[in-house]
Amino acid sequence: MNKQLEQILARINDPVAIRKVLEITQGSDQSKGQRLEKPNQESLVTLYERFLSRRQDRSPSTRAQYKRTILDFIEFSESNEVAEPSELSIHLLDSYVDSLQERYNSDATILTYTKNVRGWLRWLTKRGYCDESLYRILDKDDLGLSPKARDEALSTREAELILEQLRNQRRGTLKHALIELLWNAGLRIGGARSLDIRDFVPEENEIRLRHRPTTGTRLKNGSETKDHVGNGERNVALKECVVNAIEIYIELERPDVTDEFGRSPLFATSQGRAARSTLRRKVYEATSCRWNTSPDSSVNCDGECSARSEVCPVSFYPHAIRRGAIVHHLSSGLRPDIASERFDVSVQTLRRHYDPRTEQKRKQDRSEYVRNCW
Repeated sequence: MNKQLEQILARINDPVAIRKVLEITQGSDQSKGQRLEKPNQESLVTLYERFLSRRQDRSPSTRAQYKRTILDFIEFSESNEVAEPSELSIHLLDSYVDSLQERYNSDATILTYTKNVRGWLRWLTKRGYCDESLYRILDKDDLGLSPKARDEALSTREAELILEQLRNQRRGTLKHALIELLWNAGLRIGGARSLDIRDFVPEENEIRLRHRPTTGTRLKNGSETKDHVGNGERNVALKECVVNAIEIYIELERPDVTDEFGRSPLFATSQGRAARSTLRRKVYEATSCRWNTSPDSSVNCDGECSARSEVCPVSFYPHAIRRGAIVHHLSSGLRPDIASERFDVSVQTLRRHYDPRTEQKRKQDRSEYVRNCW
């Protein structure tokens, strides 16, 4: 009750009138309070579940990454008594980054967490749940993150030097067979992991990629519908040296094991099918300073890194090998439409991200194809 109202009531002698004024005033205050009350917001967990439900088209590994990283941030928020998006703050995000840096030494790992949380916060921002300034806090450059493995395309020269050393010093090992296959076939790491012994057909010099979601392996563009365009299934021709490397690996190093579905994985450990992380580590090791001694490399390493526990500054991500393999094939004259089928990537994506030719060279090639048709 304000002072002006108190003065008015003091001049009224009628108790009934005073009571009515007070009832009206209190009712008005209550309705005003209700109008100012913060509306009930959905919880961070509920909004995360909705976010995940909108991403049914993502691969299982991507969805699993969302669960690991975004839920980690939500748990951190709840431990700081923040359960709704309106309660998120820049201070909370800075504290979360500090906690990641305390838990992990790898910039690549921290980047994975912050990148996924940033994507979720941006999704929330588009729906008006929080301010745009929040997701911008998690910018890679602002956080000073520089993952040590490189994501640019592995050059042909570097690939040849790495393979030459592997052939001379680690011939027939899993590491050698894997790098030979990734460079020649341009596979995604998930595609390489999905291969069984039966998918390797040495007499035909090929591997056969098949989508088998019910028995533990999927292809990136897999489809439950047979003959669906872009289902990722294909037969890929291999060079003789790749076939030989895989044959030696199977004979000398591959353990005689099956996975939990009774399948015989091509790339295996004593526990069964090799995990993605195992294959990634093999790539990091194979492209580390121990094997990648190319004088063309613009990255230096003091040689004291441990490729088994931390990625060497010279190392490449598996996707860098795939990107380099595609560029190498296109530079060597493989037509984009054929490359599209071989590497399971659209022609549009090839031209936008992989085709090394200049516009003038593309025009010349088109002209030559047209003249050949006349």
